[in-house]
Amino acid sequence: MTQYLTVEQLNDLSAQVDEQLADLESAAFMQKGLSDNLKQLPKQCKAIENIVKENIDSFLQKFAEKAKEVICHADSDLHKRYAVYGGLKKDEVLEKFAGLLAVMGFSGAALNILTVAIVVYVLHIGLKQFSEKYCFAAIKGSE
Repeated sequence: MTQYLTVEQLNDLSAQVDEQLADLESAAFMQKGLSDNLKQLPKQCKAIENIVKENIDSFLQKFAEKAKEVICHADSDLHKRYAVYGGLKKDEVLEKFAGLLAVMGFSGAALNILTVAIVVYVLHIGLKQFSEKYCFAAIKGSE
């Protein structure tokens, strides 16, 4: 896959992901046990919807369709790494997701904002939960 982010961009986006994840972990609503993952991530949802101009579930379904080789299939690198380590390498996810979003036609600031928001979402809820919610339909839709 072509590298879509410079080292400086990757470092900047990585810091943004860290900051947003820290904000989520310290937020009071996390203790209230919200079951809807999207409600737990209002900043990320708003950022995505403002850029893509559609419902976040609809967009993430389209993203999962494009990303099925990278995140949905059980034999993908990210799935294998998640299964072994129980987590994902943030920089690798940033790079892969930026590439997928670039292929979907996003660039510049929109690409950066979407990449951070989606990476925070996936890292926050976990790859398994993201896959269960979005990948089944993406894989089924491509059959």
